[in-house]
Amino acid sequence: MFAASLAAACAHGLPHPAEESRMNAQPDTTTAAADTRLRVQDGQEVSLHAEFHYSADANTVLVRYRLRNGSADRALAVFDRGVYGERAGAVFNPGPVGAPRVEQQDGGTVLLHAPGAAAATASADPLGSAPLAVELKPGAELSDQFVHRFTGTDAPKRLRWCVAVAAFDEKQYRNPVKTDHGPIWTATGDTSAGRQLLCTPWYDVGTARFVE
Repeated sequence: MFAASLAAACAHGLPHPAEESRMNAQPDTTTAAADTRLRVQDGQEVSLHAEFHYSADANTVLVRYRLRNGSADRALAVFDRGVYGERAGAVFNPGPVGAPRVEQQDGGTVLLHAPGAAAATASADPLGSAPLAVELKPGAELSDQFVHRFTGTDAPKRLRWCVAVAAFDEKQYRNPVKTDHGPIWTATGDTSAGRQLLCTPWYDVGTARFVE
């Protein structure tokens, strides 16, 4: 029962409490932190503080992050919630961090929270694959975390996490839902034009540190 619950939590990118405690207790768990910034548009900058807690034994990484919208008057859309319907049961309840896509780039492994090609042009169908985004108010911060377990026997040698962000334009979204992390909106059309990727530096697994 425990194994099944743990696997389900990791598969959805959610930090299961037992998994988090287990990772923190692992003697082989390494921890590193990095800070980076991205200019979204004139007068709007977003900063990211991220911590990686990587367990070689479990082949698992816990990512804790804090995003800050540096603008005094412009909201920011953060696409870390996945797509509408991916957690759907009888009732859909947006809120948790979505499961990241895994891509291989430049000889490393990228965990990516960003709409895919199909989701970026999704229709307004509420049961479609429309991206979900947190509205980060001017000057506000968003703090969250997720767990990802790598499949297979090979551990990543280099690792980074990227999240898509964009200047928030309410005309491109609908159906806001209030959550503890702020309003979560469903994109109604193509949001790719103003979207940018905010990425951590590469984390070198062998040296257990971020490399600029």
